[in-house]
Amino acid sequence: MRRISTIFKALFLSSLRSPVSLFWTIIFPVLLLAILGSIFSNVGKSISVKVAVVNESSTFKGTNMDFSSHIVEALNEMSKATDDKTPLLSIESSTTQNFLQDSIEKLKLGKIDAIFVIPKLFNTYLYARVLHFPSKVKSESLEIYTRRNSQSSNIAFSILDSVVGAFNNEFMKRSGVTNQVLLKTMYVSMGSSSFSYVNFLITGIIVMAFMTVALFGVTDDLLVQREKKVLRRIFVAPVDRGHYLFGMTLSNLVLEFIQLVLILVAGIWMGAKLSFGPSAIFYLLLTLFTTMPLGFFVASFAKSANSGSALASIFNFLFMFLGGLFFPISNVPLAAKIVAYSIPTTYLANGLRASMGVSPSPTPEYLNVLVPVIWAVVMTLYSIRHFKWEV
Repeated sequence: MRRISTIFKALFLSSLRSPVSLFWTIIFPVLLLAILGSIFSNVGKSISVKVAVVNESSTFKGTNMDFSSHIVEALNEMSKATDDKTPLLSIESSTTQNFLQDSIEKLKLGKIDAIFVIPKLFNTYLYARVLHFPSKVKSESLEIYTRRNSQSSNIAFSILDSVVGAFNNEFMKRSGVTNQVLLKTMYVSMGSSSFSYVNFLITGIIVMAFMTVALFGVTDDLLVQREKKVLRRIFVAPVDRGHYLFGMTLSNLVLEFIQLVLILVAGIWMGAKLSFGPSAIFYLLLTLFTTMPLGFFVASFAKSANSGSALASIFNFLFMFLGGLFFPISNVPLAAKIVAYSIPTTYLANGLRASMGVSPSPTPEYLNVLVPVIWAVVMTLYSIRHFKWEV
């Protein structure tokens, strides 16, 4: 134990004394969180909102009395992009009850921002009003399903309310109808908290920080020390490879713990709200378990410290930017998406975000565990077989 402690102290103090190591492992993750958090804090709060339109009105279809079609047409026009600008609305539409139920579930999960429902007898009621006929049909209110305390839902409601207001002012008044179309608001309970880019980002930064220590810390400890013949001299002393590995791993774990604390403090200062439970702790440990073999894996390929550093940089950028650590990968090209769903950081970030209450995981929970474990096992076995302690 004393030998492991000695190696741990030497490697840990060496990391703290190195300005380059200190910057990339401790300062850079917090700095990146602050920069991206301040620049892109409004991601997910843009003017463009997603609305599901359910047109249940079944009477007078294809005739001049199909009043519901005028409203739907107005919404569709607002969903068209002009001059390469993002459209105000993104519309999903159908006429079925199943679509309405599916849309309510999407609204609870935050996948859409509002639901606009035109009831079955809407055209019949308006036709009776236009002709001033007594009607047994009660006033058919348009319905908007929305979420409380959601900025995007509030924006969607304002847009839909303005469309209904324009319909009342222009169409109904010209028809000589005094009774305006009423609007009924229905609230649904959210299945998860509103999207926050800071919450989204902080979980990705945690994965990135752990990965950075594993890639560059382990690679440097192994390849640089091997190239300078330090490992050979260490193993001449009464220290074996197991002692060195335990000491190096402990040194990196302490660095990662310091990273985690600083990132969480910076995130809370920026307004992040995360929940910590057994599931979140499990995914933090899974991230450590998965990222730690990365350095050994890269070192098994590299013949020198310079080539190891280059390989580590390639892995680092690939796993960072295609792993969805900073931005969602749902809209990336197909080729990039294939790579993204092949690497472990995608699943680690998804699992960590779901466990911390940031956002629902777009990938199944079993894959969030299985894919990183497979990567960790394969990298560990390959490293044991191919890493050379001496060159």
